[in-house]
Amino acid sequence: MSPHLPTHEDDESTSLLNGNVRRNSVQMARGDGMVSLWAGIGLLWTIMTVQAWIRWIFSDEFAPAPLDTTDEYPLYRNVGLRLVEAASTAITIGFTWFFVISPIRVGKLNAAPRQKRELSLDGKFVIGGLLTWSSDAFLNCRQYIFAFNAHSVNLGVWTPFMPFERPGGPSRYAESLLWAPPMYIYFCAGVAMMSCAWTRILRRRYPDLSDSTVTVLVLIFKFVFDFVVENIIIRWTHAYSFTKTYGPLTLWAGEVHQFPIYESVLVAILGTLFTHQRMKALDDPDHVSPVEKGYERWPEYLQGTVRLLAVIGFCSLSCVVVYHFPLNWLGTAAGTSYAKMPSYLKIGRGDMWDGTLVNSTVF
Repeated sequence: MSPHLPTHEDDESTSLLNGNVRRNSVQMARGDGMVSLWAGIGLLWTIMTVQAWIRWIFSDEFAPAPLDTTDEYPLYRNVGLRLVEAASTAITIGFTWFFVISPIRVGKLNAAPRQKRELSLDGKFVIGGLLTWSSDAFLNCRQYIFAFNAHSVNLGVWTPFMPFERPGGPSRYAESLLWAPPMYIYFCAGVAMMSCAWTRILRRRYPDLSDSTVTVLVLIFKFVFDFVVENIIIRWTHAYSFTKTYGPLTLWAGEVHQFPIYESVLVAILGTLFTHQRMKALDDPDHVSPVEKGYERWPEYLQGTVRLLAVIGFCSLSCVVVYHFPLNWLGTAAGTSYAKMPSYLKIGRGDMWDGTLVNSTVF
């Protein structure tokens, strides 16, 4: 059995999904699956991301966002922001070490590297999450609906080099380099791990729970987790702000900490998709996730790469379709609630959602 997931999770005595039927033959799985399609999406996303980051690095956009000192940034918020950055960096390092670097390192030291150097699904989620971070550029590709704190460690943003960017749109704002990338890890892969562990406990205690009931419970858990974590960060640190939202579905409308309730709904749905992939992989006799099915059709030397690209494709497409597009539409087309923003949350160049033109030269 190939080690696609951590061994401490590998407990075959408890199936996470009641409806899962285990296959006794790998040959039965070789003819199905859409791994090639997912891998193609992953390859295109990787190319798009790499070109955007390279062009950004060699452009005049690659510099800290302008920081206006008009508004005072209180010490307690600054301390909170640094703690969030430190904790987020630790999460990134931890996940990368345990699920990406460590498995490869063990393989190099092992006598049978071909059996040991294969990344787990969690490791692929980490890599996919970090590459999917580039989709943050879609947040403000049309209008400035999501503000970043210019006090964050940042080097601007790559929005002008991504598709769908509107000429003259928002740019020179402070995409965080320390707390933003980990959100694509712990809100997706991290929460999926917790949900699988929690689901296993539920299955053991209540074996008659239906799959739909488990899915609803996972959705509720993810909704509450996101709502609590995001509101603590926003209120304490002003690390970011939802600047333009759909009023009827917004809490504390008009405040700098206004929060669209659909944010947590979208994050919960997204996290549930990741959880479903992980549950299916754990229940599969060879621990292969649905998006990796059919990888055996590829030459053996390409199978690992194809499977990784397939997971990257799943991560990127899921985040864009399930999260970014709905959030952007609700903020731009239906947005009616405008946050009162201090200067450190405003853009350095482009036009605001209220029509205000900005072309700051403060660096």
